[in-house]
Amino acid sequence: MKNDQNKNVNVVTKEQENYLKKELYALIKEDSTLFDFLQEAALDGLWFWDLTQPENEWMNPKFWITLGYDPNKMPHKASSWQDIINQEDLKDVYANFAKHSQDPSFPYDQVVRYRHKLGHTVWIRCRGIIIRDNNGKPQKMLGAHTDITEIKKKEEELEIQSAFFKQVIDSTNLGTWQWNIKTGETIFNERWAEIIGYTLEELGPLSIETWISHTVTHDLEKSNKLLQDHFAGKTQVYECEARMLHKNGSYIWVIDKGKVVSWDEDGNPEWMVGSHQEITEKKKDYERNKLFIQQAPTAIAMFDENMGYLAVSQEWSRVFDIEDEEIVGKSHYDVLPEIGNRWKVSHQECLKGKVIKNREEKVEKSDGSIQWLSWEFRPWLTDENKVGGIIIHMSDITKIKREEELKSLLTVAEDQNRRLKNFAHIVSHNLKSHSGNFEMLLDLLIQENPDMGDHEIIKLFKTASDNLTETIVHLNEVVLINTSVDENLVGLNLWEATNKTIESVSAIATENKVTIKNLVRQDVNILGIQAYLDSVLLNLITNGIKYSSEKRDSYVSLNSWIEGDYVVISVEDNGLGINLNRHRAKLFGMYKTFHHNKDARGIGLFITKNQVEALGGKIEVESKVDHGSTFKVYLKYEKN
Repeated sequence: MKNDQNKNVNVVTKEQENYLKKELYALIKEDSTLFDFLQEAALDGLWFWDLTQPENEWMNPKFWITLGYDPNKMPHKASSWQDIINQEDLKDVYANFAKHSQDPSFPYDQVVRYRHKLGHTVWIRCRGIIIRDNNGKPQKMLGAHTDITEIKKKEEELEIQSAFFKQVIDSTNLGTWQWNIKTGETIFNERWAEIIGYTLEELGPLSIETWISHTVTHDLEKSNKLLQDHFAGKTQVYECEARMLHKNGSYIWVIDKGKVVSWDEDGNPEWMVGSHQEITEKKKDYERNKLFIQQAPTAIAMFDENMGYLAVSQEWSRVFDIEDEEIVGKSHYDVLPEIGNRWKVSHQECLKGKVIKNREEKVEKSDGSIQWLSWEFRPWLTDENKVGGIIIHMSDITKIKREEELKSLLTVAEDQNRRLKNFAHIVSHNLKSHSGNFEMLLDLLIQENPDMGDHEIIKLFKTASDNLTETIVHLNEVVLINTSVDENLVGLNLWEATNKTIESVSAIATENKVTIKNLVRQDVNILGIQAYLDSVLLNLITNGIKYSSEKRDSYVSLNSWIEGDYVVISVEDNGLGINLNRHRAKLFGMYKTFHHNKDARGIGLFITKNQVEALGGKIEVESKVDHGSTFKVYLKYEKN
């Protein structure tokens, strides 16, 4: 009964397929847009060739787009694609075409290479079918292209990787193994058996028991623990040194490495692959030198020929901030890649017997900090008087280099400070001269024209002149400061400074239709320098005016409150705002602009931040694009 039910289901399904197929064919005949959809969505090029007039061939737009050409500029001629196809592949195309023409059952199907307009190769699977007349004579040919470039690239990559891994295995003389963890099935190569003195045939039948029966029990326990750590994801690879019983009755040392390469549906390990490498002689050499190196008071490490750690002193781990206690057996290039990769040339030279020294090397650590090292590479020899690896002696000279750099920087800073002071004196003197002339000319104008004294523009000029004179006085005070800023901080009334700055920019505020509100507390004083405070307020207020929005009535509102030992000055606007997700890191950088204002120079916020920090404060910002910005400046509070 159950089988009969299944037969009925199959019959219904087949009828549905026939029905749908017929309906689809009918729709395609009636509506050409369905055919256009199929050729665009399912293929990477379609062509139709008139075999009675071989030069005429229609290619759909996607044919040319796949090859990087503008379909509107490409002629519907057979020669247009024959010029860009690989000429060796073109021979196969002609040969397959001839066979398909003679025998319709012979498929016209091949993979060819085209030259993309940009110069690279595009791999195309080209298939076609000849349409014949009633006498079987070829008349037309319909063809389709499928871009398989990515598939070919993957094939090439796999071939290269396969050749690479085979070369690695052959050149390192490794024994390899594959292990099905669930079934115990194990595959060894011939070299694996040779390491313990056997052939694979002698060891058969092979399974995981082959490894277990030839390995020292204590080392098996260690191996099982390391395997469980790897299965649990605690280690990226399994790695264990173990003793194995050789056919001749002796024990040899091997380093066993492996990695899980597949997992079942429940997340349990399935297949694992790995390698065996004999390290008996290296273990003997290592044991002989291990105690000496571990107790060495300096940074010293011993490596094998491949820069795998054999022994390391405590000072070495301290210098390089190595916390891994199981470092032995790991590659130096993996443990310290930022340093190790730069030593590969020296490593190879040292293996030839050379002693290589470097008095100082600058190293950027993984956390971005700079470390200066002085090191020496020396080869160590085996009992057979052959180079068995390298011993590196290291000294951390970072402190010495920092002291040298600091002395150099102090010298440069002193020279720059002298130059800057001279420049500031010159600038303040010249500005004072020009501002005095401006003030005198304005007074003469008013004296000659008393009626103009009450004119609004003249009043604004007068206010601007007075503010400029006061600013220059403050600048002179800054220039005369010869000690630290902290020793020159004075009590300043925040409301008065704010009001004065608002007056100085009232003209440009009016011009830009921006309302400025001074809500700062009148009874609060801060500790600062007048020139710095004026500059900070001026920069933040003018930015609010400069980047106002035309979509709404614009304002700049200033407020203040006390937080602990600081007075917080808030400068809020409802202007264009800043995208902080994109620009926060460079907001206060020099020459950084965030809008297309032609007057923007990207220096105002840089200066503002430096002036605020020089006064012992800090500056923060909150902003949203097209909603506005709020800058909060924290300055020292003069409590008394």
